[in-house]
Amino acid sequence: MRHSKLIKALIIAFTLGMFAVANAADIKAVKVSGAIPTSPDNPFWSERYGPTALKHVIIDMDPQMITNPMWPNPSTKYVFVKAATNGKEIAVHLEYNDPTRNDIMVQSQQYKDQAAIMFPVKQGGEEPPFTMGGDGERVNIWQWKATWGNEGTTSNSMQDMEDQYKFMAMGSAGYYMYEPDGKLSGIDTAHKSGTKSGSRASQGAGNISKRSTNIDFGMGQNEGVYNPGRATGNILSDARMRVSAVEDLNAEGFSTLTTQAHQDVDGEGNWRNNRWAVVFKRALSTADSNDTQFSGGKTPMAIAIWNGNNKERNGQKAVTQWNTLHY
Repeated sequence: MRHSKLIKALIIAFTLGMFAVANAADIKAVKVSGAIPTSPDNPFWSERYGPTALKHVIIDMDPQMITNPMWPNPSTKYVFVKAATNGKEIAVHLEYNDPTRNDIMVQSQQYKDQAAIMFPVKQGGEEPPFTMGGDGERVNIWQWKATWGNEGTTSNSMQDMEDQYKFMAMGSAGYYMYEPDGKLSGIDTAHKSGTKSGSRASQGAGNISKRSTNIDFGMGQNEGVYNPGRATGNILSDARMRVSAVEDLNAEGFSTLTTQAHQDVDGEGNWRNNRWAVVFKRALSTADSNDTQFSGGKTPMAIAIWNGNNKERNGQKAVTQWNTLHY
């Protein structure tokens, strides 16, 4: 049966003590002509005027009680959802209450605000489990991160310790300032100290005028520290790899979340009056086989929201089951 896996997931959920889930919602995308803005503040998305005014659906959020670590009391209880399409692109707008803005994550005790929407990669037929898909039942997840939006406002530079500790100083002969950045090619792995000795001296470690231009010698924002994440091409460590504040991902069940090699999703978030508004946008069809292709007029869509101030991360989040997005 079409909903056999959903029923199975719910049986497991109730066995583990999950609260009653909300009814699935129908989200009808407004058909428009012209470009769809990604800015949540654009009048296009206004509730007072514009093509999407009063077109939202209110969807209740549920606690994530299906897998450990369970999260019985997420901060987000409901979300306003609306969508639009111009025949070439599809965009989804989320808006929800959040009294704290958490878009900095440098210290170990900090957590970021996030929101995500999820679609089956294979359209039509039986829905995959709404618990991030299942083995052989891939889902496409678009995850907005408040920190990515913040990092993108400063010339794609990453937040660093100096951004949190205003009086932190690095001397002109800082121990790590001269470590290489990049793709690991040509790196002298035998020389790991970052001091002025050895091969680093010939690369300008002792002469500011000879240092690489990608090193910022002011306070904060990407001194050229050796960063394994950037060196190995990790999108979480290198803002230059991102196309927006939204990450394009795949999963086939819990603990399988994987960044796509090709990022196709645009989007932005804005915090105002104790509320986050987030827009996700992508072309209806792409050349990426890992992407959901929007062609049948409707698709299942699930939602997840994390409140960083409530220390929500990973599986600790507010979720919905599959809703239906009509486009």
